[in-house]
Amino acid sequence: MDPDRPSWQTRRGTVIARRIGVGEMGVVVPDLLRGLTRTIVVLLLALAGSALTTVPAAVSSMTTRLALTATALYMGGTGHPLTIPGPDPPSYIDRYVTWAYDTYVGPSQLCGPTCVATAVYTPAEFWPDTGLDSMTFDESVAVGLANLDNCLRAQSCTVTDPPYTSTTTRTVSDTDFTVFGYSDSATIASIQKSNLIAHPPSGTVSFVLVSSGNRPNGGILERFVGVRLPILGVTFGGATVTNSPQPTPLSTVDAAYQYDVIADFPTNPLNLLALVNSLIGSAYDHPEFGTGTPTLQGQYQDSTYYMFTADTLPLVRPLEVIPVLGPLLATVLDPPLRVLVETAYDRTINPGAPTPAKYLYFPNPIASAANFVIALPTGWDNGIAYLTQDPSNRPFGTTPPGPYGVGGPPVYAGAVDPYGPPTPLAGPPPAALQVTAPGDPEVDPSPRPRRGAIRPAPAASTAPGQTRRRTQAVAAPEAADGPSARSAVPNRSAGSSTGPLRSRSWSDQ
Repeated sequence: MDPDRPSWQTRRGTVIARRIGVGEMGVVVPDLLRGLTRTIVVLLLALAGSALTTVPAAVSSMTTRLALTATALYMGGTGHPLTIPGPDPPSYIDRYVTWAYDTYVGPSQLCGPTCVATAVYTPAEFWPDTGLDSMTFDESVAVGLANLDNCLRAQSCTVTDPPYTSTTTRTVSDTDFTVFGYSDSATIASIQKSNLIAHPPSGTVSFVLVSSGNRPNGGILERFVGVRLPILGVTFGGATVTNSPQPTPLSTVDAAYQYDVIADFPTNPLNLLALVNSLIGSAYDHPEFGTGTPTLQGQYQDSTYYMFTADTLPLVRPLEVIPVLGPLLATVLDPPLRVLVETAYDRTINPGAPTPAKYLYFPNPIASAANFVIALPTGWDNGIAYLTQDPSNRPFGTTPPGPYGVGGPPVYAGAVDPYGPPTPLAGPPPAALQVTAPGDPEVDPSPRPRRGAIRPAPAASTAPGQTRRRTQAVAAPEAADGPSARSAVPNRSAGSSTGPLRSRSWSDQ
């Protein structure tokens, strides 16, 4: 196979060979307006389609993978297939992989002390956003899914290796993998996880998902599960499964940015203020190269969920560009508006519980009204503290609100049937959570040093019979500001609320 041809693609029943070249496509960098327009169109069609769709009703030990060597398979977002030649220069691919490792894969500790970086080809196309001749979302996902599956099953697949100057087709020789998916490639990873449960791999596979539309509680592909948009070729395929079999689960870390229209979509889409805030959030909180401090949001079976909370509501963030008064206005207006926006979210539901849109959801109106009234002087106190640069200068005596606003619940929503302690995303779990299982070597509670994204290829795989470390399943810590909130959705079975949708292969749709 010509290494310059990343893949053969099936498009509307016709097999077409496409060469991705700089001369054909140039450098694809979707601008903000085009991405926002695409999001609005998809959302409006999904809202219309969901009205005609029937939505289904909604502690044991785990193996902590600390293999000496492993391979991280990185997939890009829309418009970034991570191929050479292609729209992404080597510098972009290196920066993307480094960001993904330093911010998510490395801190998760799922890839082991020596983590070999490999960029995996996906078409990363979304008609018409990436061009009128590009594939639809479903078609692009199907091609990327086939390539990822080949990589994980020791078959020839299209990859770009460090220093990312050429794309080749080869077999990835390893038995321990960590799959990184961002945005649309997180959908590829989610479907692959379901496929691996049905057809287990020969080795060990874990997943790190960022800004995933398949997030069980918040992902837009679960909010409108069952809807299909033929015009755009988008299928709302439901939530990422969390019930992989033990004792070698498909451990998953899912990270979302608060108010991201893709991964933190309102529970009630009919709340127009929250809907507009979420659409604006697509510009700020669906970040490629985004960073921040993750907050543990909850656990659900094999998955651990984190949220990067928003310091400023997207609705008022545009005000910050106004000199002098802009940041002050945003600071004062944030608390009352955040109370109103948060009435569209049920934050008490565990992030791992599949939660379709609830058009009649609204929290206690009396409590919401009281929170709004308290939020008004809270905004004034925030403004005074901002002006004086003194956080303690709050003359109205209010308390700085949390990420979910005045009166909102804690970010941590509890743990439902956790397979073990939470997978870290900012260093190792607290020492209190690390309990050595009988017969296992002592778990080292010290944090691993953060390493660069590029890793030398290992001389040999893990020796046969080598003992892996594991930790016992224990309860996740209670939030400091309140008891943990349990999921409103019952513990799901292997199929969960969207089982029939997940049972079929994406490529068959």
